[in-house]
Amino acid sequence: MRKGSATTVAESIVHDPVLVERHGGTLVLTLNTPGRRNVLGPVIYARLMALLDAAEADPEVANVVLQGSGGFFCAGGDLRSLAERAVLPAAENEARIEELHEVVRRLRAFPKPVIAAIEGGAAGAGASLAFAADMIVAAEGSHVTLSYVKAGLVPDGGSTGFLHRALPPQFAAEMALLGAPVPAERLAAMGVVNRLTPPGRALDAALELAVALARGARGAQATILSLLDAPDRQDFAAQLDRERAAMARAIGSAEAAEGISAFRQKRAPVFPTAASPAPFFPTPASAEMDRRPVVETEATRLFGTRLPVVAGGLMWLADANYVAAAARAGIIGFITAASFAEPEALRAEIRRCRGMADGLPFGVNISMLPKLVEGEQTRRIFELVAEEGVRFIETSGRSPEAYLPIARAAGIKVLHKVSSLRHALKAESIGVDAVSIVGAECGGHPGLDMVGSMVNAGLAGSRLTIPWLIGGGIGTGAQVAAVLAMGGAGVVIGTRFLVADEIWAHPAYKQALIDASERDTALGMHTVRNTVRALANDTMRELSRIETEKPDVTIQDLLPLVSGKIGRRAYETGDVSRGVLSAGQSLGAITGTAPLDAIVRELEDGMLAALRRAGSLAAASRQPPVG
Repeated sequence: MRKGSATTVAESIVHDPVLVERHGGTLVLTLNTPGRRNVLGPVIYARLMALLDAAEADPEVANVVLQGSGGFFCAGGDLRSLAERAVLPAAENEARIEELHEVVRRLRAFPKPVIAAIEGGAAGAGASLAFAADMIVAAEGSHVTLSYVKAGLVPDGGSTGFLHRALPPQFAAEMALLGAPVPAERLAAMGVVNRLTPPGRALDAALELAVALARGARGAQATILSLLDAPDRQDFAAQLDRERAAMARAIGSAEAAEGISAFRQKRAPVFPTAASPAPFFPTPASAEMDRRPVVETEATRLFGTRLPVVAGGLMWLADANYVAAAARAGIIGFITAASFAEPEALRAEIRRCRGMADGLPFGVNISMLPKLVEGEQTRRIFELVAEEGVRFIETSGRSPEAYLPIARAAGIKVLHKVSSLRHALKAESIGVDAVSIVGAECGGHPGLDMVGSMVNAGLAGSRLTIPWLIGGGIGTGAQVAAVLAMGGAGVVIGTRFLVADEIWAHPAYKQALIDASERDTALGMHTVRNTVRALANDTMRELSRIETEKPDVTIQDLLPLVSGKIGRRAYETGDVSRGVLSAGQSLGAITGTAPLDAIVRELEDGMLAALRRAGSLAAASRQPPVG
């Protein structure tokens, strides 16, 4: 079972939730919680997956029959658990929905025929299990119901994909929009049900079919099943993704709250008369729609992204895998040029990223030392980036003024990262396209002014005329919404993304970040005017001791402790006791590892929820007084 899934008391049953019987070459799987009409949950999902794996591996099993006990096939998901999940983040709800989707995918891809035997009825996700079978036998008087809409929810489990595949579009719409039971007789007339039987005989008829199938050429059957599924396999996978996202959002809606409450109170629901705006779900048929901004800001227009989020450059870590994942997630990331000792290695990484980014925007981070030193290759790196046709550069460390002509000639947009408003004003004066202002909470170098992100955001709008973004301590979608509400074009995030699956660092390093809180960072190097915020560890404690005892310490004195190569070893080995491991106070927002796309979706959901809350407050303030 996936980490994070929950087992309810009802699911912790002492008997087997899925019974197993052999009838010759047929394996009969019986959903076995009849007192609750065989409702589905994590225990049953895990049991079904294990049994299907065993059935596939067993050469004596020719086919599988799936049925429910107690005269009812399956009532689908448990509405009581859905009510409890309304307060969970959408990303967590998506993870739980994915458990159902794994079973549906397994049934669809199963290389042996699967027959669903329906008595009584199949509802909701139970209908999805039936539709996922290769053949359906149903008893007269039984029905199939997609009643999601009656609870203010949307179908999942592949239901919409199955309807589109098996039914005329108008009838599919009726079934999904009204949520009324559809008699098995009507589905049989449309060819969706293969056999109609008298009540109580569905299993017998299914076994008759199974015996006939078992006499056939099993290798040919497996090939035929694969061929039948192949034409719409890719579209169906995308539809599952869309259903998962839609259902996760619907669970927390006001309509779902009313619908579930009404169901439990056995009354008719009274839904709000004005529906919330439907969230945008991308469709493979329109790549351009897939890239449409969720909210349109100066940052989404500048970078051409769906979300106003910049994944700032991460020394040693922001490689092609991570940056391309950022692009596909609808944000922009930057390959850190300083991570590559030779310019040609950077060129190769840019080309690798371009091949992985699906034509979506990405950039290169060029971090410059505070003062120009002999042998520095900044100019060559700017030229290389221009040669490679990269359209965006993130700069930091010192003024990029000397290199802006290279960028302008190549049509490159420059986002300059600064640690204070005064530096942002200077950057604006030299002609950068946008600035990101990182506050005292940020990991890495927050500068000397140590002004917080909220103060920076509150003042930037009245002082700057170019687009500005806020970084430092940003780890939740609500914070993104706050920056937008204060006039910002977007945010810069680093620490929150360090636990993304696409970051190559050692799992022990990521676990240390998960275990840490917003209180587990430390400041150092202020005596050499290069303040750094990093994960509290032995190195940072030693830095503090040296700087306290020797206020006139030099950077040369500190180099044995702060060398970037020590930090890289921590990423490689997972030993976080040594090295300056940049980390900001958004550590408190980290709860676990996840694909970058999932982290971004969680930020998106939180941002939209916060914007809706703010909008409802504004709407309430416009209401005339009562009386």
